[in-house]
Amino acid sequence: MDACSCEKCISACRRDPGRLIPGDVKKIADFLNIGEKELLERYLVRIPVKGGNRRLFFPAPAKLKASRFLAAPGTVVPDYYDKENGRCVFLTPGGMCEIHEVKPFECAAYMGCKHTFLGRPYKEKDVETFFISRWRKFQDLFR
Repeated sequence: MDACSCEKCISACRRDPGRLIPGDVKKIADFLNIGEKELLERYLVRIPVKGGNRRLFFPAPAKLKASRFLAAPGTVVPDYYDKENGRCVFLTPGGMCEIHEVKPFECAAYMGCKHTFLGRPYKEKDVETFFISRWRKFQDLFR
Protein backbone atom coordinates (compact mmCIF):
# COMPACT_ATOMS: atom_id res chain seq x y z
CA MET A 1 0.00 0.00 0.00
CA ASP A 2 1.24 3.43 -0.90
CA ALA A 3 0.02 5.77 1.80
CA CYS A 4 -0.29 9.47 1.06
CA SER A 5 0.27 12.33 3.46
CA CYS A 6 -1.29 15.20 1.51
CA GLU A 7 -3.77 17.51 3.27
CA LYS A 8 -6.85 15.61 2.00
CA CYS A 9 -5.47 12.28 3.20
CA ILE A 10 -4.46 13.42 6.66
CA SER A 11 -7.67 15.41 7.15
CA ALA A 12 -9.34 12.11 8.09
CA CYS A 13 -7.10 12.11 11.18
CA ARG A 14 -8.90 15.27 12.24
CA ARG A 15 -12.42 14.00 11.44
CA ASP A 16 -12.82 10.23 11.57
CA PRO A 17 -9.90 7.94 12.52
CA GLY A 18 -9.42 4.71 10.58
CA ARG A 19 -10.49 1.30 11.79
CA LEU A 20 -8.14 -1.52 12.68
CA ILE A 21 -7.88 -5.06 11.38
CA PRO A 22 -7.06 -7.85 13.88
CA GLY A 23 -3.29 -7.75 13.29
CA ASP A 24 -3.18 -4.02 14.06
CA VAL A 25 -4.11 -4.52 17.70
CA LYS A 26 -0.93 -6.41 18.60
CA LYS A 27 1.27 -4.20 16.39
CA ILE A 28 0.03 -0.98 17.97
CA ALA A 29 0.11 -2.37 21.52
CA ASP A 30 3.69 -3.59 21.02
CA PHE A 31 4.69 -0.21 19.53
CA LEU A 32 3.25 1.59 22.59
CA ASN A 33 4.78 -1.03 24.89
CA ILE A 34 1.43 -1.89 26.48
CA GLY A 35 -0.83 -4.94 26.46
CA GLU A 36 -3.63 -5.43 23.95
CA LYS A 37 -6.29 -5.12 26.65
CA GLU A 38 -4.78 -1.83 27.83
CA LEU A 39 -4.75 -0.55 24.23
CA LEU A 40 -8.45 -1.35 23.89
CA GLU A 41 -9.30 0.28 27.22
CA ARG A 42 -7.15 3.44 26.92
CA TYR A 43 -7.21 4.34 23.23
CA LEU A 44 -9.82 2.47 21.20
CA VAL A 45 -13.59 2.48 20.90
CA ARG A 46 -15.81 -0.30 19.58
CA ILE A 47 -17.88 0.48 16.52
CA PRO A 48 -20.91 -1.81 16.11
CA VAL A 49 -21.96 -3.11 12.70
CA LYS A 50 -24.45 -5.71 11.56
CA GLY A 51 -22.52 -8.66 10.15
CA GLY A 52 -25.14 -10.94 8.65
CA ASN A 53 -27.47 -11.98 11.44
CA ARG A 54 -25.20 -10.92 14.31
CA ARG A 55 -23.73 -7.73 15.69
CA LEU A 56 -19.97 -7.34 15.25
CA PHE A 57 -17.53 -4.73 16.52
CA PHE A 58 -14.58 -3.00 14.86
CA PRO A 59 -12.05 -1.15 16.98
CA ALA A 60 -10.95 2.34 16.00
CA PRO A 61 -8.98 5.07 17.73
CA ALA A 62 -11.18 7.18 19.98
CA LYS A 63 -12.19 10.63 18.74
CA LEU A 64 -11.53 13.81 20.68
CA LYS A 65 -13.52 17.01 20.28
CA ALA A 66 -12.47 20.08 22.25
CA SER A 67 -10.10 17.81 24.25
CA ARG A 68 -12.97 15.53 25.35
CA PHE A 69 -13.74 12.03 24.14
CA LEU A 70 -16.86 11.68 21.98
CA ALA A 71 -17.10 8.17 23.42
CA ALA A 72 -14.91 6.86 26.22
CA PRO A 73 -12.16 4.43 25.16
CA GLY A 74 -13.13 0.83 25.77
CA THR A 75 -16.83 1.48 25.15
CA VAL A 76 -19.26 0.85 22.31
CA VAL A 77 -19.89 4.13 20.50
CA PRO A 78 -23.35 5.75 20.55
CA ASP A 79 -25.49 5.93 17.40
CA TYR A 80 -24.51 9.53 16.60
CA TYR A 81 -20.76 8.82 16.74
CA ASP A 82 -20.24 8.31 12.99
CA LYS A 83 -21.76 11.68 12.18
CA GLU A 84 -19.57 13.59 14.65
CA ASN A 85 -16.14 14.79 13.60
CA GLY A 86 -13.35 14.27 16.07
CA ARG A 87 -9.58 14.21 16.15
CA CYS A 88 -7.83 10.84 16.44
CA VAL A 89 -6.53 10.11 19.93
CA PHE A 90 -3.12 9.36 18.36
CA LEU A 91 -2.84 12.73 16.58
CA THR A 92 -0.51 15.10 18.43
CA PRO A 93 -1.43 18.78 18.91
CA GLY A 94 1.17 19.47 16.20
CA GLY A 95 -0.75 17.30 13.75
CA MET A 96 1.58 14.30 13.71
CA CYS A 97 0.53 10.69 14.11
CA GLU A 98 2.10 9.19 17.23
CA ILE A 99 1.80 5.68 15.80
CA HIS A 100 2.46 6.43 12.11
CA GLU A 101 4.85 3.48 11.75
CA VAL A 102 2.07 1.05 12.81
CA LYS A 103 -1.03 3.09 11.94
CA PRO A 104 -4.42 1.39 11.64
CA PHE A 105 -5.08 -0.50 8.43
CA GLU A 106 -7.79 1.86 7.21
CA CYS A 107 -5.47 4.84 7.67
CA ALA A 108 -2.94 3.22 5.37
CA ALA A 109 -5.49 1.88 2.87
CA TYR A 110 -7.52 5.08 2.37
CA MET A 111 -6.34 7.85 0.06
CA GLY A 112 -8.59 10.88 0.50
CA CYS A 113 -7.12 12.79 -2.42
CA LYS A 114 -8.15 9.97 -4.76
CA HIS A 115 -11.13 8.82 -2.66
CA THR A 116 -9.89 5.23 -2.83
CA PHE A 117 -9.55 2.26 -0.47
CA LEU A 118 -6.92 -0.32 -1.37
CA GLY A 119 -6.55 1.40 -4.75
CA ARG A 120 -10.22 1.04 -5.71
CA PRO A 121 -12.95 3.71 -5.59
CA TYR A 122 -14.14 4.13 -2.00
CA LYS A 123 -17.58 2.59 -1.61
CA GLU A 124 -18.82 2.47 1.96
CA LYS A 125 -20.60 -0.88 1.53
CA ASP A 126 -17.46 -2.52 0.09
CA VAL A 127 -15.31 -1.13 2.92
CA GLU A 128 -17.81 -2.38 5.54
CA THR A 129 -17.80 -5.82 3.90
CA PHE A 130 -13.99 -5.82 4.01
CA PHE A 131 -13.90 -5.11 7.75
CA ILE A 132 -16.71 -7.56 8.53
CA SER A 133 -14.74 -10.31 6.79
CA ARG A 134 -11.65 -9.48 8.87
CA TRP A 135 -13.37 -9.23 12.26
CA ARG A 136 -15.98 -12.00 12.08
CA LYS A 137 -13.63 -14.55 13.71
CA PHE A 138 -12.07 -12.20 16.26
CA GLN A 139 -15.02 -10.96 18.30
CA ASP A 140 -13.73 -12.68 21.44
CA LEU A 141 -11.21 -9.83 21.69
CA PHE A 142 -14.08 -7.64 22.91
CA ARG A 143 -15.31 -9.86 25.74
